[in-house]
Amino acid sequence: MQVVENEIRRLQRLQEEKTFQRYHYRCVRHGQNNEGFYTLRETQPRQHGCRDSLAVAETMICAARRRLTSGDAQFLRNEDFRVIKDGGAPPLEVCLLVDTSGSMNGKRIREVKTLADNLVRQMHEPLSLITFQEGDVGVKVRSTRNDLMVRRGLAAMSAAGLTPMGEGIRTAVNYLCGRRGKKHLVILITDGLPTWASGDKDPYLDAIEAGALIKKHKMHLICIGLEPQRKFLEKLAESADASLYIVDDLDHREIAAITRRERSRVGSLIPT
Repeated sequence: MQVVENEIRRLQRLQEEKTFQRYHYRCVRHGQNNEGFYTLRETQPRQHGCRDSLAVAETMICAARRRLTSGDAQFLRNEDFRVIKDGGAPPLEVCLLVDTSGSMNGKRIREVKTLADNLVRQMHEPLSLITFQEGDVGVKVRSTRNDLMVRRGLAAMSAAGLTPMGEGIRTAVNYLCGRRGKKHLVILITDGLPTWASGDKDPYLDAIEAGALIKKHKMHLICIGLEPQRKFLEKLAESADASLYIVDDLDHREIAAITRRERSRVGSLIPT
């Protein structure tokens, strides 16, 4: 069984390398919040008339084990199919947490808008949009699959002012904590550093302390940023137990590729 699982994962990694090598991003850090990998899900054989969700990975493992042990070359048989029992992985929701400070104006904010527009049309998961800039931090689009609602939120999005990153992260945590029974993937997109915090707080420390709330509430964070801010982003990713990707610039195609990769990884995890 372990041999089969290792071979399947090796082939998946190989395919990922082929798929993503055309992009220029670098994965600096992978989040370690792997509480219950997909192979630990409780599954059962599919019964006639069963409408439970198909457990694809477990089905393929059962089929591969049968072919190896019995010599039966049939790719799939009815007895191979496995379904997820009640209490399996909760549904995944994706939250775009976007820096809309002044440095994001122009091409970068357009790339983010294109990304969000494409994601809501291509994903099955609900998408929410939270932005942060000086004097304006809040939820612009609540979790939805409705592309028209997302476009309306994007149309009103503009870039200006300083960067209250810590307040943006806390806003995301507070909003998503109200979405119980879900698994949350937060995608933080920024081109700079935190430059504003309420009161007399240090903006850097404020953002890192806010990042720790992501880890505390067992959410999953992807930090996507630029090389000049790498040292700070590494500290933020460590505090949040996040995955960190460094890109040459904010390009919607690269960020979409990162999002697909992390959605696949996070979607297979079961909180314990």
